[in-house]
Amino acid sequence: MLTTITQKFKTGIKRKIIEKTILNQINQRMISKLMNEINLKKEIKEIKEIKQKIFQNSFSTKKKTESKIIFSMHQELEAKLEEFRKKRNFDPETFCDKKGEMLNEYMKKFGLKACVIAISGGIDSAVCFALCMHAKKLKDSPIERVLGITLPIHSTPSHIQRAFDLGKAFDNEVVSVDQTEIHDKLSEIVEKAIGCEKPSKFARGQFRSYQRTPINYFATQILGSMGLPAIVIGTGNKDEDGYLRYFCKAGDGVVDVQLIADLHKNEVRQVAKQLGVIESIILAPPSADLWEGQTDEDEIGFSYDFVELITDFNDLSTEEQKDFRKSLGLEARQQFDKVFEKAKEIHRKNAHKVNFPVNLNLL
Repeated sequence: MLTTITQKFKTGIKRKIIEKTILNQINQRMISKLMNEINLKKEIKEIKEIKQKIFQNSFSTKKKTESKIIFSMHQELEAKLEEFRKKRNFDPETFCDKKGEMLNEYMKKFGLKACVIAISGGIDSAVCFALCMHAKKLKDSPIERVLGITLPIHSTPSHIQRAFDLGKAFDNEVVSVDQTEIHDKLSEIVEKAIGCEKPSKFARGQFRSYQRTPINYFATQILGSMGLPAIVIGTGNKDEDGYLRYFCKAGDGVVDVQLIADLHKNEVRQVAKQLGVIESIILAPPSADLWEGQTDEDEIGFSYDFVELITDFNDLSTEEQKDFRKSLGLEARQQFDKVFEKAKEIHRKNAHKVNFPVNLNLL
């Protein structure tokens, strides 16, 4: 009896051990299977995320590529532009000397002793700064001080650094007046007063340019109080400001003397090299830095070389213009006409910037 009970007990224990072992094996298999499923799901999710990122990046790259200047001037148009350039026969060395003398004569005539230039980190302002420095070194120059001012308002750090690097290269002062905090507060006050929470990116960009103007002129007044009567030097070139009128009317358009208004953008680069402007500025894409990632040619939709070609074309007689167009092949003529129309539209829209204010006089 006891033996039977003992055997049954042992058999029961053995069965439980076997059942537990089997159960553990089943659980392990289930857990393993479940883990595999989880890992598989994770992998699938990760693959989907990677695919999504690849898609987003490719789409973003495509958008960026499409927004950048893909425009490439037709070979026939490039040849025409080269003909115009040969005829113009621009000599940067002669230009620098004569322009320096002109500036000195102007300064003497009006009893001026200092120049104030807003330096953006771009090539136009850098060349104007360098021209003032060149004029200052010429014999009997009345220029005693050239003040470069960088005026950051949410500006790209590399642009500001280029401005300081320029000053170091010419061993001349470049001061910084950061208005970012003031700009944000003032923007909020004005937007709230008008009842507009989110003005356009363009409107805010223009305000940055407006806000810099009084600083430039305040600087001239300070220098004047120090016995150095001063003027604000403009930085507009022939293509940008001259034809497209691509400037802010009450911003960088408010200056006393324009130094490079007779230079095409291509010639500005030549003068930059002649005067020793740093390479980082010469190679930088033109940008007013009015919002993040903004470039001039991206905004207008074509290159400044094309604007140069247009201004040269406009200087031709009616008959010469007809001959110019007839000499082009179909593709070159279509490209010229397409971009010319775009440029003329910008020129027309910005016409109000040339003569202001408009006086609606009754008497």
